[in-house]
Order: sequence, then C-alpha cells, then structure tokens
Amino acid sequence: MDEGFNTFINTLSTKESLNGEFYRAGTLEGRIKTWNAYTRPTLEPILSNPENLKEPNTGTLLYSKPAAGLTILRENVLGPERFDFAFKTYVHRWAYKHPTPDDFFRTMENASGENLQWFWRGWFVNNDRLDVAVRNVKYVGDDATKGSIITLDNLEKMAMPVILEIKTVSGKTERVNYTAEVWERNVTWRFRYPSTEEIASVTYNPDGILPDHNVSNNVWTKQ
Repeated sequence: MDEGFNTFINTLSTKESLNGEFYRAGTLEGRIKTWNAYTRPTLEPILSNPENLKEPNTGTLLYSKPAAGLTILRENVLGPERFDFAFKTYVHRWAYKHPTPDDFFRTMENASGENLQWFWRGWFVNNDRLDVAVRNVKYVGDDATKGSIITLDNLEKMAMPVILEIKTVSGKTERVNYTAEVWERNVTWRFRYPSTEEIASVTYNPDGILPDHNVSNNVWTKQ
C-alpha cells in the first residue's frame, strides 16, 4: 500500500509527463516473462507479513506485483474511468488515516459498484496462476456459415477477463472481450461466435496483457 501504489502511479505519470518521453511500452515477450515471474509457485502471496518473505522476493511483492495488479484492474477489469473514480475516492476517504488492505478493497468495490473478491483473492491474498487454453472450434450443424462454438478451458485457479483475436480464412480479424464472470461457475466455457465462414485461428490474450503464464495453449489453428 506504499511502494506498490507508488510504482503503479509512476507508470501513469511517466506516460503522461513530458509527452511520454521516457515511457517505454512493454513487448509481448517481456510481458510473458513478467507474468511467469510474478506468479511462480515459489513466490509468497502479496498479503504476507514482511518477515515471512524470502529476501529476493521483496522487490516483486512490495513494488512490482501490486503495481501490475492495479494496472490489470484499471485497464482490463474496471476500465480507466471507473478505476480512477474509485481510486480517488479511496484517497479522499483515507487521507491522513491508517487504512488496511481490506479498507482499500472495500472502498474500491463500493466506489466502482463491482464485486472484486475474485480479483483480490487471486492476485493479493493467494499466489494463484492463470492458464487459459483455446481447446477447439466447432461449427453449428457442421456448417461454418451458421456460426461457430469456441471452447476455452481455465486450467488454473485465477480468473481474468477473456480477450480473443479471431481470424477467418478470408483474412478478417476481430477482437472479442468477455468479463471474468464467465469463470464464476465454470472451468470450461463455450460461446457462440457469429461466423459466416471457416475460422483460421483463435488466439487468447493476443497482446499478453493478461497474466497467463503458459502461452503454448493460447492459440487454436485450423488443421
């Protein structure tokens, strides 16, 4: 709630100040390495007492991982408008006081109007991992012009929104987005995509902005 918040705010201020002169956008390869580091099994949860942390992990758990979680929450879960309002509400309510993590969590939920227990639990309370796989694509009535059924599997405990890039055989490309609630009662989720031709590929997390640690199963391609 100190270094992690400051690190998060620095990412925003660096992008906005001096016309972004010193801002460097991350690469897909760099993001994948980051997610593997932030959710590796040997890492303690963020909400651990400092004396219980292995010394090499303190930089990640006090600075980097909390900041990355807030970035995910702002950019991919709540959106900048709702997040910024909730974050400013937290600052206003708790300035010059002594908030606990639960005070921050409750204020963000109250001000954003969103139940975020799944998010706090996966990123802050536990050291969960995310691994979503694109299992298969089938066509309604075996006819690609009638639409397709895309199946995803969540192979780990963390829930996150779904971002997919769908390409058809003619070269058409479309992005589709779904909220994390699709995993509320499922570890396998199917949805109908209104295709009118065969699908060439389906890619989960195409830009690497979600903390999926295993990219080997993120892409389905037409055989």
